[in-house]
Amino acid sequence: MIDVIKTVQWNIGGAKVRKKDDNAHIVASYNKDGLWDIIALLKKVQPDIITLQEIHADDRNDQIRAIAEALGLSYWVTDFYADSHLEKGQRLGQGIISRFPIAKHDFQLFHNPNYKTEWEDGRKATTHDKGVSSCVVHFHEVSLAIKTLHLIPFKRFRVDPLSAAATNVIADVQTKLRSDSERLLIQGDFNLDLIRIREVLPTAFDNQTEEVPQERATRVNGRRLDHIIFRGLRLLSSTTINSVLTDHYPIVSTFVCPSESRQPRINLKTAVYRGA
Repeated sequence: MIDVIKTVQWNIGGAKVRKKDDNAHIVASYNKDGLWDIIALLKKVQPDIITLQEIHADDRNDQIRAIAEALGLSYWVTDFYADSHLEKGQRLGQGIISRFPIAKHDFQLFHNPNYKTEWEDGRKATTHDKGVSSCVVHFHEVSLAIKTLHLIPFKRFRVDPLSAAATNVIADVQTKLRSDSERLLIQGDFNLDLIRIREVLPTAFDNQTEEVPQERATRVNGRRLDHIIFRGLRLLSSTTINSVLTDHYPIVSTFVCPSESRQPRINLKTAVYRGA
């Protein structure tokens, strides 16, 4: 049996959006509640698996749950790891929403190096905790391991991810991304402005593991920060939607998921990459 699955990767920035005519490059522009705009787009896309970062929740609301229920998707997991820097009173986290049953949910914090910096307005900042969420989804005769994550913004803290200052961070991330699963999908905000992230995270890959070359910007500043790694799947297409009013763009990808074990690796030259 062969299944086709559609996925979305999206850092929704607390579901804050700007007005269409506001300056996309000013943080203060993202001050409007855009949760239902996000839900409307996801309803059009109709994904099977959604990975989200910078989601918010408080004692009354959880954005992951609200999105899942609005889409009619019955399975989701949410992990929180810090107070939000985007809105006071909110917890900051990430999550996975699935059309298929979820099992083996796990969350691990990454090593926090406590990098420090000073913003242009004189405010001081220290890296907050981040981590990786993991689960397994089951559909038909297939099990698929899924991970989502949000890495430290190395550039904002003036740290080269290939430098000695980042060695412990990168080593920890690679250890926690490794998986023995035959079929694996990792989607997240890696905060690495690269077409391919293998050069920074080489041991997260093996001979069967591929990545989607991210040739299009995934953020309004033109940087390619969101990435997708996969194993045991065949990529059909990957599209970045840059018409949204969040500060990150969603990536919509379609994969073939064969039930047979260890399918041949896809020839990336035959894959389709489209940017809206």
